[in-house]
Amino acid sequence: MTLGEAITMVLNRVGLDTTNADFKNEARNYINLTAAEISALVDWWWLDRVTSFKTTSTFTVSGGSGTFVAGETITGGTSGSTATVDGYSASPKEIYIYSPSADFTATETVTGGTSGATAAYASTAGTRIYTPISSGVGSWYSFYDQSNEHPLRIVGPNEYDLLSEDYSDTGSVEAVMVGGVDTTTGYPEVELWRVPDTTNETIRVRYRIAMTAWASGNDTSTLLALGLPQILESAVVYGATKLYLQEKADDQGAAREAAELGRVVDLALRQNLHMQGNRTYPAAPPSSRQPFEIVVDSTLVIAS
Repeated sequence: MTLGEAITMVLNRVGLDTTNADFKNEARNYINLTAAEISALVDWWWLDRVTSFKTTSTFTVSGGSGTFVAGETITGGTSGSTATVDGYSASPKEIYIYSPSADFTATETVTGGTSGATAAYASTAGTRIYTPISSGVGSWYSFYDQSNEHPLRIVGPNEYDLLSEDYSDTGSVEAVMVGGVDTTTGYPEVELWRVPDTTNETIRVRYRIAMTAWASGNDTSTLLALGLPQILESAVVYGATKLYLQEKADDQGAAREAAELGRVVDLALRQNLHMQGNRTYPAAPPSSRQPFEIVVDSTLVIAS
């Protein structure tokens, strides 16, 4: 089911014109609200993701023209040195590169082999701050240095600042701090300690996404592609219809949709219990006793 088809179903259930742009926008907003609320209900398996990013060096550049693109090779006009572009920032004007063939020369012009972009090279520094995920993040699970095969500790800001007060330590990466968000993109940033002294090393990230609001440009996308599993497609329709009917003061109709929403969410919750294969986790029997009790009579100790 596409987002547009879900919007049509909501409007049909409410009894509104399915071609009216205002009605469609309101239905889309209600679908977004329902999806966000469902995603925060439990630890859903379908929100889990894994990605990776490469350690890079940061080229400070100035002037020139065009936009450097990821994956292209840049070449120094004087030194003849080359490197692969991982990313580009127009403000501040920086090129993030890996696998340089040799040192570049100050003030020389670097040129992108694919984009044709140019800039005057000024200096190089190891990259400390990364934006590995171009979306919202609900929680971070782990960081792993895949190239050197060892996990990285996730630390808080106090510990991170004590590790290197001026952030100048370079070498092998051992720790990661979630630093906040990029003020331009709004995407989350992570800060590494130490600043990597080698580029093109792969850091694997396991994390949980945060559901983002869908716009009219997403109407032709399937809900599955937008991150919602098939079992919950009907749930966002019922939830959005419930909110629309409440707006229209149809309490009886809203109660009907709420019952359908609860039924589908219950099915999804049961399916979610099997996220680790066929293992199940029965609830512990109710007990007023603590997990461990020490009973002292003569010499008897009992663990329950």
